[in-house]
Amino acid sequence: MLKQYNYVGPPEIRAQLNSVRMSRPVNTHQALLHQIELLTAEFNDGPYLTVTFIIDTEGHLHICDRHQEHVACALGRPVLSAGEITFALQHADYHIERITNQSTGYCPETASWQAVDSALRRLEIHYPDFFEPAYDFRRCPRCTQINLIKDNYYICAVCETDLPAFWNCDQKG
Repeated sequence: MLKQYNYVGPPEIRAQLNSVRMSRPVNTHQALLHQIELLTAEFNDGPYLTVTFIIDTEGHLHICDRHQEHVACALGRPVLSAGEITFALQHADYHIERITNQSTGYCPETASWQAVDSALRRLEIHYPDFFEPAYDFRRCPRCTQINLIKDNYYICAVCETDLPAFWNCDQKG
């Protein structure tokens, strides 16, 4: 059984859920191309398209406009992974150029790659073998701020408290 991640971000972002469009699961290559076409028409970025993604608890990929929060893409529900995907158009077809686990709303661990790999394998699309870049997140035990770990520096960016070596983002302090 894969780990589920609950939303741990700011409550005011979660409160905006009633104003978002429903995200649909992307379960086939055709469904993926359709979603990419819709997003490209609205947010043309040349040959690249970066989107917000989540893997729902059923193992399905959902992609949304990059400006949409992960919690909105997930409709407030728990996820198996979350981050950003960059699609690249090459020879009239798309492949995935890059995938990250960058989501400060869910703070998924790099081990959530297993859920991403499983969902993407079904879509018949070329994709990387891992998150790049991969991010680690920690919640400060003192001020409860969520921190993005950079260069193995486990010190809170707000209050300079030592951060734990283990993932703890679901704890509120």
